[in-house]
Amino acid sequence: MMGIMRFLTFCLAAAVATPACANLITGGSFESPSIPVGGTAIYPAGSTAITGWTVVGVGPDSVALVSTSFTQSGVTFQSQNGQQWIDLAGNASNSQSSGVTQSITTVPSGLYSVSFYVGSADDNVNNFFFPSTIDLSINGGPRAHFTNPIAPSNQLNWAQFVVPFVATGSSTNLTFYNGGASNNFLSALDNVVVDAVPEPSTVILLALGIGGVSLFGRRRPKRSIR
Repeated sequence: MMGIMRFLTFCLAAAVATPACANLITGGSFESPSIPVGGTAIYPAGSTAITGWTVVGVGPDSVALVSTSFTQSGVTFQSQNGQQWIDLAGNASNSQSSGVTQSITTVPSGLYSVSFYVGSADDNVNNFFFPSTIDLSINGGPRAHFTNPIAPSNQLNWAQFVVPFVATGSSTNLTFYNGGASNNFLSALDNVVVDAVPEPSTVILLALGIGGVSLFGRRRPKRSIR
């Protein structure tokens, strides 16, 4: 009985502490397609070559996948997770219409959270400089700005942002845009994760279940026979 109690208590603690079951985003670390080690690969608007994502923007140079060992102007552009990340500024376009979009399956009125990392660096020659900004639009709504002002001169600094949202339908569209200045060649994005957040009622029912097991498993005192 104590083993069951410990297990259920662990489940309750996990439900309260962690909102995630499985990442609802496909290709959140931008690992596919695999590009040459130390290199980059550009993708035009409309491309679906990046697993899970559709490229938005204009022209042939909307976004670029970057290898974690790519180096330029003395900066090593390491990924936050895995071996690759995506530059929403492309190789040279720097258009604020450039980005990637994906629709996920959701439950209407369900609570979710999207987390992602924004990378920033400064090469001191005005190719890459701070702050680095990523914009997020949910279901075509206003673009929210997420800025990482920390910019080392030798590598990327990655800052995490977490955004809660309530689903309005059976699918939810997330679009990440380059939010940086037109002369900034860096708009780094990596490790996008979307989790469903447990409803309070689920946690309460689990707690009640633990209490019921506790009462059920409690032994009644034996009656003495006189």
